[in-house]
Amino acid sequence: MTKLPQLDQFSRIVVKVGSSLLVDRTRGALKQEWLDALVADITALHQRGADVLVVSSGAVALGRTVI
Repeated sequence: MTKLPQLDQFSRIVVKVGSSLLVDRTRGALKQEWLDALVADITALHQRGADVLVVSSGAVALGRTVI
């Protein structure tokens, strides 16, 4: 998490993750490698003392494959 050092100044961060970033529409599955990288970045922010809230509509996109 070295690309955005300016985030250190914030104690609370909201991350909005759109469905197209979270779900591979051709497979109807999570983009696991991308999600793992996001979790690593969020972990780094949390270890620096930030509260991180993740907001997404990804459940809707994943549910489309079931319907």
